[in-house]
Amino acid sequence: MAANYQLAAVVSLVLMLVLRADIKVVVAESGVDTAKNFFQQLLPSVSIPATLRTSLSPLEGTFTADRFATAVTHGVILPATTASFCKAAGLICQEDIDISPYTSQEAISSAVTTQAGQRQAQAASRAMGIKTINDFQFDFFLEEQLVKGGSMNLVENLHDPIPKRAFLPFVVADSLPSLTSANLPKLLQTFNIGEGTKMATIMSTAVYLCESPALMGEERACPTSIESMAEFVSSQVGTNVEALTTTGAPSTAPSGNAPVKILDFTKRSLKEGEHIVICHNLMFPSQLYYCHHVTGTKVVQASLQAAVDSSVIHAIAICHMDTSMWASEHPAFAALNIPRGAEACHWIGQNDLVWVPTR
Repeated sequence: MAANYQLAAVVSLVLMLVLRADIKVVVAESGVDTAKNFFQQLLPSVSIPATLRTSLSPLEGTFTADRFATAVTHGVILPATTASFCKAAGLICQEDIDISPYTSQEAISSAVTTQAGQRQAQAASRAMGIKTINDFQFDFFLEEQLVKGGSMNLVENLHDPIPKRAFLPFVVADSLPSLTSANLPKLLQTFNIGEGTKMATIMSTAVYLCESPALMGEERACPTSIESMAEFVSSQVGTNVEALTTTGAPSTAPSGNAPVKILDFTKRSLKEGEHIVICHNLMFPSQLYYCHHVTGTKVVQASLQAAVDSSVIHAIAICHMDTSMWASEHPAFAALNIPRGAEACHWIGQNDLVWVPTR
């Protein structure tokens, strides 16, 4: 009789564990579906772009996300808790990570384990030339250079050196302090990143860019979740939008020079470029975008053939028709040998997005 009771107890325990596992899966799937539905409600005319869809948090709507958000809110984050969360959430909470042009030995050696050292790290990263988001752009060109059959040299053929990470679950993103230099110590603690490390310098660069004031007539945001990106895009350009992305860029950085042949291109109308949102992929432990609403642009779609392997990159470019509001030291002016105010174009990397009103 006792053996039967023991067997029944074991069977009950196994069933309970199976049910709990099933519940976890259902909750996780439900959370992801909720995020997708929120996105589609705000932007019903567009399918979720692949670069966003593959970055959805695997912990959306789970107890794990709720628990970590509570810890962040109350400031009771332990290293072991963060390490476990980062692994489960698909984040990169690695201190020794080298991603050009974010890090250099000069920038890292300037940082020490004090609050003043954090400011030094930020100053060092800015001294490397990162003053605006466009300082990450290398592939500037003039509209007149778009000639079928012509060629251009691109840095890494629009390959994105930033490794893939997931967005934060919405509840965790909502619990984070704002991305400012003043909040950098708490952000470092949240992701268990030591001061003076390479990732600390990367994060200081990201928060510096995100807290920088917008240009006149421009709006900016740094979404840390797919929900916050949908909110920003819909608030700036409406709900009927189209997402344009560069596809076909190499998965690994090509070595040496990277020339491409211009097979074909299409210039979208100036009217379409009156109000667009450009979202640039920024390095951070979680997926982070720097989005800005810009006006007076022309969007270009082009087919570029790589000389190395004849692969075709379906690329997106932005031509800014008036650069008079840009800083005089903007890299485009030196790269193109043009005065401030002149038209300047640049290509969009493979994980960036351009949101335009639907035709």
